[in-house]
Amino acid sequence: MAQTYSTLIAKTRMFLDEVSEKSWSETEVEREVNYGYHDVVTSVMTTYEDFYMTTPIFVGIINAQQEYGVTDGLPNNVFKLRRVEINYNTNTNPLVYVKGAPIRDISAIRDSIMTSGTGSATLRPLYYVYGFSANFHIGIIPVPMQDAPNGIKVWYIPTIADLVNPTDVPNIPYPERYSTIIPLIAAGNLLRKGQQEEVVAAKYLEDADKMKQDLMQELEDRISDDGRVILDSIGFDTDFTGGL
Repeated sequence: MAQTYSTLIAKTRMFLDEVSEKSWSETEVEREVNYGYHDVVTSVMTTYEDFYMTTPIFVGIINAQQEYGVTDGLPNNVFKLRRVEINYNTNTNPLVYVKGAPIRDISAIRDSIMTSGTGSATLRPLYYVYGFSANFHIGIIPVPMQDAPNGIKVWYIPTIADLVNPTDVPNIPYPERYSTIIPLIAAGNLLRKGQQEEVVAAKYLEDADKMKQDLMQELEDRISDDGRVILDSIGFDTDFTGGL
């Protein structure tokens, strides 16, 4: 059975033993369901953030333009960058992208950021980022000296939007099993805030935390095509009794 936003709301009210509005309004329930949803998303990202990694998007390089933002084609929902590749010469070498080296603190650049010069596939370009959401920007070094369509290739982890429509499905691994965590958190928080059933609230939140731990453990073990053994770097010799 598909786990949708409306299903999560109904399950929350089931845990509250309140089928229709009485002690808690629909707005309160919806808010706590989304809070529970983002709580689970955080657990997934903590263990395996690449579950949410997007397919790469491309941004065109423009002659003499160093920084690129949402108006240039970058998405406005970037939470984390996972990889940036740059190709200053897509017109002549459309497949030769080079992984950019990130500058995590632009104050580490001792010269002017406006370092000019044509990028080359044999040199490693640099990039820096600043801003968030609609103000997110990527800057590249050196400054390009020619246009390069689709010259910047970006993989990223997006921010996850609230559930809004009744048919929205939570974007979590194995929702048929783990979506129950969401209404448990929602109901536990509502009962706790209302100070109506402190013991029940604590039990719901305890159950939700246990299921989150199970989910995180399964994500840690997501590659399970071999036993947990030590292999050498080649993978042939597993007899370490003779020493290194």
